[in-house]
Amino acid sequence: MSPIAKRRKTDMPSATEASNGGDSVAITIAMAAQNAANEAAKKHQKQQQKNSLTAQAAGEMSSYKSNVFRMETDEMLQEIAFSYGSKKMAAVEKILHRLKSAIDAIPEKAGVKIAQAESEMQKKKIQIPFPDPKPAKDIQYNFAYAKPSYVNVAGSYALKTQVKAKEGLSIDFVLTMPEGLFQEKDYLNYRYFYKRAYYLAVIAAGLHDAKDLKGIEVKYDYLNGDQLKPILVVTPTETDAKSPKCTINIIPSVAPSVFPAKKLYPLKNCVRPQQTEAEAPKEYNSTPVYNASLAADTTYFPYLSALHKSSSTCAAFNDACMLGRVWLRQRGFGGTLSKGGFGHFEWAILQSFLLKGGGTKGHALLANGYSNYQMFKAMIQFLAQRNLAATPLVFGTSENVKTAAKHPVIFDGEHGVNVLFKMTPWSYDLLKHEAERTLECLNNAGLAEQFDTVFIHKADEPCYRFDAIARLPLPSDAQLAQEISEATEISSRRAKYAEKVYKVLNEGLTDRVTLIHVSYPGQKPFSTKTGKKQTDEVKELVIGFLLDSKAINRTLDRGPSPEEKRKAALFRKFWGDKAELRRLSDGSILESVTWSAKSKTPVYQQIIRYVIGRHFNEAQAEAISFIGDAFDTLVSGEQTSTAFQPVYDAFDRLDKDLKAMSGLPLAMRHVSAASPALRAASIDLPFTPSNPLMEPADVVVQFESSSRWPDDLVAIQKTKASFLIKMGEILEQEHDGELITRIGLENEDCEIKNYSFLDVVYLSGPSFRIRIYHDREANLLQNRCNHPALLLKEKEAAQEALADHQRTFVLGPRHTDAIRQLCHRYPLMSPTIRLLKRWFSTQLLFPHVTEEFLELIAARTFLYPYPYTAPSSVMTGFLRSLHFLAKWDWRLEPLILDLSSEGLKTDDFNEIRANFEAMRKKDPAMNHVAMFATSNHDRVSSLWTEGNRPQKVVAARITALSRAVDEAVKTQGLELDVSKIFAQSTKDFDFVVRLEQKFVVRRREKKKAEFKNLAVDDEGVSAEDIARLSFNPAKDFVEEMRQVYTGSVVFFYGPQQNVVGGIWVPQGVRKWKPGLGYNTIQVKGKKGEEEQEVMVGVNKKAILNEIERIGGELVKGVVVNRE
Repeated sequence: MSPIAKRRKTDMPSATEASNGGDSVAITIAMAAQNAANEAAKKHQKQQQKNSLTAQAAGEMSSYKSNVFRMETDEMLQEIAFSYGSKKMAAVEKILHRLKSAIDAIPEKAGVKIAQAESEMQKKKIQIPFPDPKPAKDIQYNFAYAKPSYVNVAGSYALKTQVKAKEGLSIDFVLTMPEGLFQEKDYLNYRYFYKRAYYLAVIAAGLHDAKDLKGIEVKYDYLNGDQLKPILVVTPTETDAKSPKCTINIIPSVAPSVFPAKKLYPLKNCVRPQQTEAEAPKEYNSTPVYNASLAADTTYFPYLSALHKSSSTCAAFNDACMLGRVWLRQRGFGGTLSKGGFGHFEWAILQSFLLKGGGTKGHALLANGYSNYQMFKAMIQFLAQRNLAATPLVFGTSENVKTAAKHPVIFDGEHGVNVLFKMTPWSYDLLKHEAERTLECLNNAGLAEQFDTVFIHKADEPCYRFDAIARLPLPSDAQLAQEISEATEISSRRAKYAEKVYKVLNEGLTDRVTLIHVSYPGQKPFSTKTGKKQTDEVKELVIGFLLDSKAINRTLDRGPSPEEKRKAALFRKFWGDKAELRRLSDGSILESVTWSAKSKTPVYQQIIRYVIGRHFNEAQAEAISFIGDAFDTLVSGEQTSTAFQPVYDAFDRLDKDLKAMSGLPLAMRHVSAASPALRAASIDLPFTPSNPLMEPADVVVQFESSSRWPDDLVAIQKTKASFLIKMGEILEQEHDGELITRIGLENEDCEIKNYSFLDVVYLSGPSFRIRIYHDREANLLQNRCNHPALLLKEKEAAQEALADHQRTFVLGPRHTDAIRQLCHRYPLMSPTIRLLKRWFSTQLLFPHVTEEFLELIAARTFLYPYPYTAPSSVMTGFLRSLHFLAKWDWRLEPLILDLSSEGLKTDDFNEIRANFEAMRKKDPAMNHVAMFATSNHDRVSSLWTEGNRPQKVVAARITALSRAVDEAVKTQGLELDVSKIFAQSTKDFDFVVRLEQKFVVRRREKKKAEFKNLAVDDEGVSAEDIARLSFNPAKDFVEEMRQVYTGSVVFFYGPQQNVVGGIWVPQGVRKWKPGLGYNTIQVKGKKGEEEQEVMVGVNKKAILNEIERIGGELVKGVVVNRE
């Protein structure tokens, strides 16, 4: 749906990703030999490209899904690539050299005990960022400082895969601490991390004392959120237009030779509590996260070599890394713990590993000859199809490295590190889920927005991504210590608490959810100075859920049989008093848990509150809040299409009654539904206590073919009327006392349009409006349109009649059948459509759009949900529908939907797009069709939006209002105020007509009984109800005003709204002449115009008076916002 030549910009967050968790690719800036090696590698790569150009040309087309995708990919890479050779980089290089000089100038410090080390730093007012648990005061080992062995620039900046970002450039500055500072056992019990923290504090003090470092700010931060590893963040405070905004991360590291890699394998224990020999267990629990965090500090130089080698031998390596970086960031992934623990470094090193192995029998999964697209897609396919939690990817060892269940593993045996140690089970599930969705998108050749979906659209907004969101306030530190007591390797009790919450929810919700994701924001940099406390902004866990719409409302959970004693005991332990032994309907006796179906609280929320209360405490359970409930309350009645079952049953009865009629000259062939109420798409439920008589639902009937039908359009309409009258008489005779019929007229001003219908009202409440379809009519109208002797006005009338015929008798029934099937296939589609229509009604946009158009918008959200899954909540379906309207460039892009199960072919899409482009060329001003929306039912035109529905000015307002909601979702996030989304703003209108409420909301008044114990609900409908059938004075008033003041005023109105907005159509001053079509008043002409000419303009005051007078008691008043 996107034009070929349209340039796009990706909206990406911060570029900051620390090395070895951000990018971990380094290059020594101080060594000319390394630079020369890099230049040689570049020349070798160019030579390889030149030599293989002829061989690649033959297979170039197979590397891309299409030429368009290739062009857009290349264009994006050029757009996002960082300009390393620019003059702005000189200022950055200068800062890097100043930093290196300042670090080299720091004097060495001999080994001292911890008390003296802290005292010395205290005198310099520098705090030492020791990780928790803090070191004991009586530890015997020493803390020392020596000049770094070498200093490297690291990360994507070195590999030249850095991309442009709003937050500016991020550079990793890696310092290798000398081996002499460490002892053989320093990998145990945090000793390495304590010495590392002291080393960093000494550097912080040296930078603060350096005279050559004015204009920079130095703070502490945690490397990728890992609280074991603080780093220094250096930010220039004085920047100008000639120097780029940048952040420099100073990261201490250690050489690989300092600690044996096998001592840090995942199943080893490196944190041992202080116990006597008698108290010590035979075997300690493993500490995989601690081990990997330490081992990662030894891998900078090895991964430097590996990634540079990959980039030199594989021409597309860097480009594929950049594509991966964009893909990850658009989905909110990054190397930090708070962003899932999978960022650019993890992508790059995995890509490098797969160039060497990972396939069957150890063969490489990727090939050096792959193009950037082929390599990117192969990476996505690997992430989507390989379960790294169940089947770890292991290189360089045959030992067992599988740790806790559901934790993913890519293990580098040579260096003893699990590359994915920062990932959690939920972040890995989300990564795999996103890869699966992307792979499905890439394999969908018919998807027009393929490139945009993969690389351009942001997909990390929680309200768009998840069906439901819960907010769980975090306990205090004291409560956390009580909740999480097993602190063998805990760098963050918060992380352990989040993992426990995840496990409890996962077990409690079972198959009701397809994905659970737990997140909390990362901590911000903090001061290096003593006395400055670290600010903790993490106050709550945000838990996102992807729901299974078919299982979410299940009220019974089946457990194990009592014979399975171990499983039954675990089931009862988890559920407590809620578990009970029940005999089920199939005769089986099982442990089970039941939930209330009558409660206003959804079943999944009942479960969440219960399991949190049971496994944590009741206070936390009560403190949980859910995002999205407010959207549910705006949908009247039940939220599934089953709420419309009474209407479907009534239609089935009508179908049987019609086909069972006797005495008609022709047999009934088809009875087709053609109404929103009969496709679960009406704003309100058809039957309510306050409105027992539903509005007539449109029904189309077709008789068998016969030569007795006339060949004249006018005669056909008269024949239809005769048929309807006869049908009404027969129905009343055959169903005496059960229904009432009445004939009605429409389109009386055009004799070739259908002008008769039959209302059938069942006294139990259902009512239907029947029209007759005659297939010969369309051919006659088409012939009339092509008749050469007709005047232009007559041809336009015939074209309008043909379009009306297609909408009413052909597309309407097809559309109704398709939407009804989709609402059955997607249970949340019905409430999404209903809420979308309510929003359009609230915003007074209803007269300008057809209901079918809005249903197509909602259907698109479910049929083409990429990059998400189909919505399983009202909130997600509604907000995504508005999100599409906000970004839809309807001037250049058509909306094409395939509502069928057969599927539109590529040629069909191309045909529809060609029709759209031809229409735009014929009508560039978009005076006939502004928003082009069609489906497989209408491949030639856009009948649901033809005739300026909406017109261009209204389409622009729809876009503006949708963008306002989209912006609110992005800026307010979880604090989104739903009431403001549905707030009605009338300030944009030139004037507002206020209507009396009693004429707007039509409810049946209950008859009051003399005594309460005698009050009963009325059954059926009265004669008064039938007399008021289809009586809607507010709607009729607005329609009359639209006809009278066409060309002068654009009116805005919505069902059950007590205001009508009006905007004056700019007319300007013009010469008076008869038949101008609007109320005028004489005005002065412009200079130079002849005085004898009478110049007039719109008489706004008179028109407003006319509106108030015509409305009578219906109009409460007129408010003028602008003259």
